[in-house]
Amino acid sequence: MCKHCQQVIEQLGIDIELFFRKLADLGRGQLSECDREIICLSLLGHSRKYIALQLCLSAESVRDRLSRYIYYQIAELMQVEQEAIAGNWVLILNFLLNPKNSYKLNPAPQLNSDNFQGSFGRQIFLDPSKGAIAEAQTQASRLFQQGLYYQSLYCFLKAWKTEQSDYKTGNPEVLIYIKNCLLEWQKSRLQENDIKIYTLAVVVPFHHNQGRVAVEVLQGIAQIQLQINLQSLGLDYLKKQELLSTIIPDNLYVFKNVGNQIALRFLIVNDPNKLYNPHNQTAESLANLALSLNLMAILGHYSSEMTKRALSFYSEKGLTLVNYSSTSNQLSSLEEDEKLCFFRLTTQDSINAKQLINYLAEINSIENYKKVAIIYNKNSSFSISYRNSIKKAIDQYSRQFIVLSECDYLSEDYYQIQEYLSDINQQSVDIIIVIPDGGIEPNSLNNTALISRLNLKKCLIAGSATFYQENVLHWMHEHHQDNSINSNRDQIIACIPWHWNSQINGCNSANIISQQFCRVGAQLWGEENLTWRSATAFDAVFIILRVLERTRNQAHQPLLNSRSLIEQMDQYYKKQQSAEQGVTGTIKFDENGDRIEPPSEIVTVKWNPQQQKWKWSHLRSM
Repeated sequence: MCKHCQQVIEQLGIDIELFFRKLADLGRGQLSECDREIICLSLLGHSRKYIALQLCLSAESVRDRLSRYIYYQIAELMQVEQEAIAGNWVLILNFLLNPKNSYKLNPAPQLNSDNFQGSFGRQIFLDPSKGAIAEAQTQASRLFQQGLYYQSLYCFLKAWKTEQSDYKTGNPEVLIYIKNCLLEWQKSRLQENDIKIYTLAVVVPFHHNQGRVAVEVLQGIAQIQLQINLQSLGLDYLKKQELLSTIIPDNLYVFKNVGNQIALRFLIVNDPNKLYNPHNQTAESLANLALSLNLMAILGHYSSEMTKRALSFYSEKGLTLVNYSSTSNQLSSLEEDEKLCFFRLTTQDSINAKQLINYLAEINSIENYKKVAIIYNKNSSFSISYRNSIKKAIDQYSRQFIVLSECDYLSEDYYQIQEYLSDINQQSVDIIIVIPDGGIEPNSLNNTALISRLNLKKCLIAGSATFYQENVLHWMHEHHQDNSINSNRDQIIACIPWHWNSQINGCNSANIISQQFCRVGAQLWGEENLTWRSATAFDAVFIILRVLERTRNQAHQPLLNSRSLIEQMDQYYKKQQSAEQGVTGTIKFDENGDRIEPPSEIVTVKWNPQQQKWKWSHLRSM
């Protein structure tokens, strides 16, 4: 069996030998080895020019074999006219993938079950309750299920345009499905231009915090997919399609040193994000589906707990896991096989907590803060990790801080937390450090609302990156509409990886990629609506993209699969210590997959008199 036959079997799940036997049964004789190679390479999506190079033939010879022998026999087997299939390998591929024709080795992967939810466009997770937007989305997903990608594209675009018009922001999930539809609609043109489509999965917790976290992550994913795919599909060509005018930003930024021979397709996966749920088999199911879906890598999970659990499943199947949000110190001490496939873009707790305490120590000499209370969730490995890192950092400033008390039941009953807050309020605590978990227990973030409602004139509230939520702004608006809290002193702060107005990596910084990220984001989602989760998600895709592009440009390089991507990522980032400039700054990794010199930004909640609302505002780049 030729190596390209094996690739068709592994990547497409097609019994190619059965196909060749049925062609031979037509009585035209056995196909030559060269013809078999041409068929396999064509099914894999390669252009005639590429096939000719691989087989040491001229492009004219390949075209001659196709028109005189190959198309004639395939058309006879399919019982269609030769003109109907000539050059249309998508049609031939669909024929081979149709279960009734018995060439499909395995049934189509089940993306929706009791234990797993994934979608290329067949299901909407961020579903509006009613109205024209919901109707358009429902119709679009139904058409996608039927394989009517142009019609589905039209409906998704209608939903996108309506939502942007009504709410001044777009739905990132819908934008991802729009580009997935575009790839299916334009697949034959992409194949003709030798543009390779790579499939990635992004895992997000749609049920955490009413879907806000998922939206923030998907904004970054949608932006980089838009940037790459529009470049690959050809902006000049797409601009002639009036249908697409609403998704093409002004002066779309083109990455330097990245060619236009790659397009990205995304599978969006919902993670229930519940640590103790026995039915949460998201990672295991996704790992088992990876081969049938031809997945190259996984982006996720949101919480450190789910990321740690998922790693064993992904490493066993040879899948790279690039993480956009997990920070627990536990992820710095992985098994060797897990370490090999793991990369994370965020700042680990040991560094983040130290930066937060350094900042508090700096302002302590001015504000004279002293007594500290720490509130966290004892059931969360992340929350414990961050708490331990805070305690270690505070030990370095024993003359400035006293840890007066700790509360480890942030996820418990409302009245228990309220009682604790009353106690520390009476003890005149100066600083409260609050560490909500990553959504594994819903009460944790809800109880944080109580902390924000304290008499803020008496203490400062400092939080981890999980504290950086829009909810805090809503609570501030609800309980301080008279702006009585507004003063020159910052009373709520957090330490996060990135902020829109960062001095180093923000919209007005010297970082060109971050500038463009903010500019395009303002057009798609509205001014300053991108968060650190959007930025790290963008960079998570970006580091994979760089390796895909490097490998694709190397001469005589075999086609990448998920296992060889691990090798390439390990060599480029960990062994060679190569660096890339992303939205969040310079990206380098150590052998554990931790980021070297990761970014940290101190932000605060301030009242914006021009916009008449509370905002997370930038204070300091650390």
